[in-house]
Amino acid sequence: MRESMDIKKITVGLFFLFAGIGSSQAGISLDRTRMIFSGDRTSASANLTNTSPDVPFLAQSWIEDDKGNKITSPLVVLPALQRINGGKKGVIRVTKTSGIDALPQDRETVFYLNVREIPPKPKKANVLQLSMQSRIKLFYRPASIVPDNKSEIWQEKLEFKKSGGKLIADNPTPYFISLIGLTKGPSAKNGERLTTFPGMMIAPKSSLEIPVTNTNVNDFSAMYVNDYGGHPEIQYRCTGTVCHSLSAEQK
Repeated sequence: MRESMDIKKITVGLFFLFAGIGSSQAGISLDRTRMIFSGDRTSASANLTNTSPDVPFLAQSWIEDDKGNKITSPLVVLPALQRINGGKKGVIRVTKTSGIDALPQDRETVFYLNVREIPPKPKKANVLQLSMQSRIKLFYRPASIVPDNKSEIWQEKLEFKKSGGKLIADNPTPYFISLIGLTKGPSAKNGERLTTFPGMMIAPKSSLEIPVTNTNVNDFSAMYVNDYGGHPEIQYRCTGTVCHSLSAEQK
């Protein structure tokens, strides 16, 4: 499953009148790039901020499944529509519905949380107005797989196998793993980039082929996205055609 970004900004409206274009204004911003809904909780919330100092905006929120269909079950976001005055904050809350038990309980399920800003009608003619939409990943994590240790790094269990001009990434965990890219050596040291994709997500207990520019390397780094939207790296070493993450003692 390929994802270009962990958070997407989408232009959903463009209105203008012939001559003369005004400057676009600030709008609604979301306080995170992903949301984790733990099954041992009743809800999860996110903060919205109107970054305009004096212009009120409406914020429309909804959830989509992994196929892009709008849904109201087994998760729903409330309020679906709210007004946020200039410089003020709002809150959206994702809650369960009765259909939550129908989801797999041995692995995560991915949804998408959308927030669209609706600006007020322009008071002047000849104004360019852009309406933006944020779309972030929303992971439902059943209570049975919520880690006891919040510092656990399950991404280290990801294994790579060389296969022709590709690496096959095997994810044995019950969690989605989002990769930003692979490099020969740490990316902070400007290591050779081995991948050209902007982002890729590997589903739980599944494998995914990853095209690479060089399969002759035996040491490389994988940058991933953690629960907090951070971008740590894991170092890998290959023995033959199989590549495993390095322990602290091996680094």
